[in-house]
Amino acid sequence: MTTRPEQPAPSRWLPVYIAGVVGAAVLLGVLSWTWGRRPDLAPLLLLAAMGVLSFQLREPTVTSRIGFSFLSIILLASGAILGPFGAWCVGLVSPVIDRDRKVHWFQRLFNAAMMAIIGVAGGWAYALSHGSENLAGLSGLPSIATELGLPLLIADIVQCLTNALLLAGVIHLYQGVPFLVFLRRVLVSSGVAYVGYGAIGFLFVIVWFPAGLGPFSAVLILAPLLAARWAFIQFGDELRSHERTVDTLVTALATKEPAAADRSLRVARLAEWVAEEMGLGPSQIGTVRYAAMLHEIGHLGVPTRLLRRPRASLTASERRVVDRHCVLGARMIEGIDFLEPARSGIRHQGERFDGRGTPDGLVGPAIPVVARVLAVVVATDDLTAQRGPGAGAPTGHGAHAAHGGVVDELSRDPGRFDPAVLLALRAALDKHGLAAATVGAADRA
Repeated sequence: MTTRPEQPAPSRWLPVYIAGVVGAAVLLGVLSWTWGRRPDLAPLLLLAAMGVLSFQLREPTVTSRIGFSFLSIILLASGAILGPFGAWCVGLVSPVIDRDRKVHWFQRLFNAAMMAIIGVAGGWAYALSHGSENLAGLSGLPSIATELGLPLLIADIVQCLTNALLLAGVIHLYQGVPFLVFLRRVLVSSGVAYVGYGAIGFLFVIVWFPAGLGPFSAVLILAPLLAARWAFIQFGDELRSHERTVDTLVTALATKEPAAADRSLRVARLAEWVAEEMGLGPSQIGTVRYAAMLHEIGHLGVPTRLLRRPRASLTASERRVVDRHCVLGARMIEGIDFLEPARSGIRHQGERFDGRGTPDGLVGPAIPVVARVLAVVVATDDLTAQRGPGAGAPTGHGAHAAHGGVVDELSRDPGRFDPAVLLALRAALDKHGLAAATVGAADRA
């Protein structure tokens, strides 16, 4: 059994942020009731029921920290059909019933407030873009395009940005993920999906009003919604199968070298933090994480007797055998398609920024960025292990000095590491502490 690295403690500002979001939701609801149009009861109840259904059918684990729900489509259509206050009501009631009993009350409250804000933001964007309130009176392509299509497109963009901003704020305060990093991750992963949301929402309104099918359009629109949900579930299953593959490889390594599993988890966590500080994209951060998890997989091809001996006691030829684990590891995962981007990071983690490293003597930017990150975080983990568990994890005023000391020590060998990665390491340690480097650090001592 492996020990997961500790999650960073939530920020003390998290309750303030949640209270602010709830207060903003209430204020926007009051303003929309005062200044917006009043929705008809029958379509309000129908769309609210569809909102509850869509929230229940959401797939919450498509990717790390990001899930899928077609509630955004219902909210988008609600803004056009019901107006801002009606969309606010639909967003507010949709998360009330949650099948996940592990969700805390404050999470339910935040979800309800966030969905209400997303709904009312889309509703007001539609109204302020001169979206038509008389949808049944729309006729002809020009009027449908200018009075329905364009306002819905603007509302769709506003909803996408509102969703990303609110999520980035709460994740930053709850898990310590940099705000801009998570904002970009959400926009990259869900931005394309929101284009589909807009198209389906537009189709929903068209079928309801200009086509004259009324509430029966809800039945017709469920088919593409359920198909989209099925596609996202398949995508999520594929990602989970990737995680299981990586876990299997790490477990195989742990049977030969038990301490390697904990080391892999620590290095992966720290590598993810450093990659986020460097501003790498979501795909690159995922590649860095996979490479870090498997950075020692080549040890499977190294004699156990060499792995168990202190490095200082190895002969020059024995050290060369151990150091070849990078090349062996890259060969071992060859042919696994989703790990292909991580292979170069594993192979070149022993390169030096000045070109005097192994196996190929690459210089500077020619070294894959994944390998440059890996070299720094592995050295950081080695360094904290030498100091002993807890030795490098002070709190309070001395914490920043300790973090800077780690980076300064790594910088004593000029030319070994990428200076940009060292700067990102300093920022990551200042922000998160040395938990990733000290949990189980005695494994290498």
